[in-house]
Amino acid sequence: MRMQDYVKYSSEKLGENFQKRDELISGVANLFLKKKYLSIALIASGSSYNALSMIQDSLQEMTKKPVYLHTPEYVMQFGIAAQESTFIIVVSQSGSSTNIINCLQYLQKNDIFAVSLTGNLDSQMSKYSQEIFDYGPGNEYVDYVTVGVQTLVEFFLLLGCEISILDSQQKEDFYKQLQQTISYQKELMAETEKFIQNNYFALSMKNPTFFCGNGPNYGVAREGALKFQETLKRPAMYYELEEFLHGPDMQLTPNHTVFLIDDMPVSGKTRFPEVFEALKEITPNVFFITSSNHLEKDQRILKTQAVNNWFFEPYYSLPVVQLVAAKMTDELQAWATHPYFDKFDQKIAIKTDDYDEEIKNIKQKWDSDHKS
Repeated sequence: MRMQDYVKYSSEKLGENFQKRDELISGVANLFLKKKYLSIALIASGSSYNALSMIQDSLQEMTKKPVYLHTPEYVMQFGIAAQESTFIIVVSQSGSSTNIINCLQYLQKNDIFAVSLTGNLDSQMSKYSQEIFDYGPGNEYVDYVTVGVQTLVEFFLLLGCEISILDSQQKEDFYKQLQQTISYQKELMAETEKFIQNNYFALSMKNPTFFCGNGPNYGVAREGALKFQETLKRPAMYYELEEFLHGPDMQLTPNHTVFLIDDMPVSGKTRFPEVFEALKEITPNVFFITSSNHLEKDQRILKTQAVNNWFFEPYYSLPVVQLVAAKMTDELQAWATHPYFDKFDQKIAIKTDDYDEEIKNIKQKWDSDHKS
């Protein structure tokens, strides 16, 4: 399995998790509903942090409670306010990130209750967790995670709905909308394949790259930048649109690339189309993911279906940037890091010592589960 294969497989996994949603989220939901928590704190790093950034606003909207997002380092340095009334969730797909494990040890030492979420219940994370649950990414063994990001977004959308103030009919409507969004993923992948083919040479250029998105799509912009850095080894940055226009845009030249991710549930005029047209004056390498019907045909635009709920915005943009990064890295054979990076990597550990063995076991399980 390659990274691009996992991107395409994500929709299948999302469908499976949707069907077993009660089983998937009940453990965490029951712990939350046992007590009248006043707020929620989410702790993660890397792609998991980016995924939580995609759902932070929707989780807050559904629960009508403040939702905070922290890195492990922040928590260990500054702690978490109102610990007794805050429901704390710590996330690591691998369960082997040393900063996450250090944070769990900190929480234990200070007698702070937290729930852990992972994709590997056999990882070191389980040794330091009070309550630990599998959030359903499956056996993803490629380091540059994709399924894990998409399934984490889904987990929190489902959890948010379950613990929300919505009535039963509103919950059913929410599930129906989410299911429709999941069903659209294969069509979106086909459109992304065409988009890549039409912009092949422009996407091949090793330009510094900006990703711009607001709200849930700010998290997608973060993840897009991370994936371009990890895979294509390109300098990449992320901004909300207006923050990008207040200084970072001044460094642009024709040798820069910009990805704009529209505010797709159009409730009024959005600035993204205007910025897209203006950016063409600086660089030909500007790309636009949008559901707007009010733009002239341009191969640099990836037109999506209309988004039926702003909570689901990441599913209309995240798979696009994931597939672009994965497919172009394969095409350009850009997976290898600089030889000097190996020396650096040997000195700075970010995973537990048994991580490689765990990845090997995950791969073996995948191969066993998918024998023809």
